Amino acid sequence: MIRDMYIVKSDGEPLYGRCFEEDAIVNLKALPLFVRNSVALFHSRSSTSSERVYILEHEESIWSYVFFHNFVLVCLSNKDESLIDLKNVVLAMGRSISQRFGEMIVTWSGSMSEIVDIDDLIDQYIFFNFEPPTKNLLKKIEKQIHLALLKPEIAFAGVFDAKGKMIEGNLPLTHLFRIEVEISQGVIKPVMDIVPTSVNSGDYKLQMLRVNSLTVVVASQANESTLRAVAVVAEIAHTLYDFI
Repeated sequence: MIRDMYIVKSDGEPLYGRCFEEDAIVNLKALPLFVRNSVALFHSRSSTSSERVYILEHEESIWSYVFFHNFVLVCLSNKDESLIDLKNVVLAMGRSISQRFGEMIVTWSGSMSEIVDIDDLIDQYIFFNFEPPTKNLLKKIEKQIHLALLKPEIAFAGVFDAKGKMIEGNLPLTHLFRIEVEISQGVIKPVMDIVPTSVNSGDYKLQMLRVNSLTVVVASQANESTLRAVAVVAEIAHTLYDFI
């Protein structure tokens, strides 16, 4: 998905780069001038928002830019990539870099010994799996949803892909759009969420828990405690996480 990535100062000077094509080595000095100028131009505009992915097409490639307090994340991708998946990965990766290394980047000399773990962090996002679930995983999902729906206190249960489409479950149409919006506006993670997100939809509180590119959604019956759904969504998510 992403061919090259760079951590860049607000004036366009690159600090760090990776190339993900086989046997290729990134050259920071070769970062195109128009990319450096784009960073400086975006940064100088008061209308530029932080933690928002900006996309610029150039020939057969896409350059994506995300602005954080201490740096700019710039990524190069092919033009035929899914923009939704690309934006999700770039934003999630940038936020993780900002949380782990944001303050360090301000005074960073460029020595890799100062940010020794950054390659491992980046790899978690670059090699994120957006492929459809395997047959074995689909069977596991189907079984877990079936077991959840056998519980009388559970009204709805389902598993959704990274685009917000239901893979398995009984969520009615009245809730599907709300779930799709919530998933598409969220941020993917290469791990499992610790605490579920609670989303109101009609008379129900949907409990949503991400597991890599999948999202588990469970709702209790309207007259039941939401803690019932919290327990079940965590149980399903842990089972899928262990399987994945």
